Amino acid sequence: MKDNKIIKNTIKGIKILLTVFVVVVLGTVIIQRLSNNKIVLFGKGIYTIISESMLPEYEIGDMFVATEVKQEDIKVGDDIVYLGKVDSYKDKVITHRVVRIDSKIHTQGINNSMEDPAIDYEQVYGRVTHRLIVLSIFSKIMNNNVVFYAVIFVPLTFLVFIDIKGIIEDRKALEKEKNEESNASEIKEEQQEKEE
Repeated sequence: MKDNKIIKNTIKGIKILLTVFVVVVLGTVIIQRLSNNKIVLFGKGIYTIISESMLPEYEIGDMFVATEVKQEDIKVGDDIVYLGKVDSYKDKVITHRVVRIDSKIHTQGINNSMEDPAIDYEQVYGRVTHRLIVLSIFSKIMNNNVVFYAVIFVPLTFLVFIDIKGIIEDRKALEKEKNEESNASEIKEEQQEKEE
């Protein structure tokens, strides 16, 4: 009986962890998409690569954390996230490498042959500090409908199924326990009547 409780609690714990994980991942990806990669908490933002301009270092769908950075701390070779203000970059969140610094910051995609239009420090959201490997995998999954259903929808359906099955089993066990108590009570009453 004790082992059965341990197994049930372990399964319950795994279900809770899986549910929290899926909710956090989906929540992060959805918030990130709705905010156009502009959410910043405690000086850190989560961003996604959406083009091939940073290949081979970053692939489309890779997610990372960019941390706010002081102007004097930006160095050539840093990968920074900024808001484009001119030409085809206007109102787009760009992640490119710093190639030169003078009165302006000059960036370029690793895979691009030309520099971006020069930017001012005020356009910079932050410097790339951490790659989010697990979220990158899920970001890529979210962009592939077939894989999305296989990896997200199916496990969520499985979790719901397990929960429903658990509720049904708990009800059956409760009914069985009530029946056993009722039968035991009847047997006890019969024994008392016989003794009298």
